Parts: sequence; structure tokens; C-alpha cells
Amino acid sequence: MNEKDIGFLVKRLTDKIKTSVDALLKKHDLTFSQTMIIEYLSENGGRASQKEIENYLQVSHPTIVGIVSRLEKNGFVTCFTDEKDRRNKIVLATDKALSMVDVMHDDKSKMEKRLTKGLSEAEIAEFRRIIDILLKNI
Repeated sequence: MNEKDIGFLVKRLTDKIKTSVDALLKKHDLTFSQTMIIEYLSENGGRASQKEIENYLQVSHPTIVGIVSRLEKNGFVTCFTDEKDRRNKIVLATDKALSMVDVMHDDKSKMEKRLTKGLSEAEIAEFRRIIDILLKNI
């Protein structure tokens, strides 16, 4: 793969973003993926099924199981079987998780500013437009 290929550049960018965000969140014992789940739960009344989280993040069931297990181990969520459908596992954000939402938003805002430093509003809008096209193409 050529270093100038779009796919290669996008992969490098996403890897660097994930690494930077994970480093920023390490002090809270969280990863980027974990904060995405906490944020989703926060926006959905503090609870969701694992299947809903899988669909939202567009990742596999085993991936969500691993992330949710680590969140549960660290006291950010509790899990239980759905009484209406025993095949579903419900993930419930704890007070510890919900207290992190504002901190996570601040960290996200800092990363966004760092990422877009030196770009005009028009350039940022154009970048978003192009990324949307790339995503639709795939």
C-alpha cells in the first residue's frame, strides 16, 4: 500500500486519534471504545441492550461483550438479563459512569480542537462532507 493512498491515510489518522484519546482517558481507567458506550447509555436514559450497543457502534457481539465486561469490572456499568426477553442482556450505567460524561465531553472537545487546529470552518465542513462521501462509498 502506498503511503499516499486515501485508505492508508485514513487508517493512520484513526489510529493516531484512538491512541491520543486512549492516553487522555487512561487517568480515568477508560478507553475510547468504553467512553462511546457510556456516552450512548447516557443519551438513552442510562440503559440499553447489548444488541442496541452493537448496532450503534457497528461492531461484533464478542467485541461488545469484552468492552462491557471491562466496564462492569471497573464499576462503570451493571448488567442483567432482560425480563421480557431472556436472550437480551441489559447494560445499565452506574453513577460512576454518568459522573464521567461531562469529563468525557471536555476531553472530546479538547481532542477535536487539537485535531482541527489550523483549519478554517469551511475546511472542517468540507472535510466532513468528504468523509461522508467516503463512508457512503464503502
